[in-house]
Amino acid sequence: MKKRFVFRFSPDTVKKPLMSYLVREFNIDVNIWNADISYGREGKLVVELEGDENSIEKGLAYARSIGVNCSPSIKELQFNREKCINCGSCTSVCFYGALQINQESWELNYDPEQCVVCGLCIKACPLQLFSISREEE
Repeated sequence: MKKRFVFRFSPDTVKKPLMSYLVREFNIDVNIWNADISYGREGKLVVELEGDENSIEKGLAYARSIGVNCSPSIKELQFNREKCINCGSCTSVCFYGALQINQESWELNYDPEQCVVCGLCIKACPLQLFSISREEE
């Protein structure tokens, strides 16, 4: 099972090695999609957790027990493909490869599985064809 979550850390919980503990103790694979964490201040981490459902639930329970707020990531990028002119402006800011120009057809391809919903494409698109559906819970 794979699921994305948003972990929010207080200045105190930032100091704890949570991700390595989830890997070691609960056999959960952790893929970090986005991070804004600095020692001594609040932080946010968007991760994809992979493992059996029971292990993930136990890992989330542990994270909550040490003061980390965990919620499912439910943000989605909305893209108005019909109005796209395939200029490629959005691809220059998409560091995760979710937005790419097809080298044969020269059309924009959007792969939602690669998207971390960082929002950089929203600002880069001259036609404002991208939006974010919802924030995290």
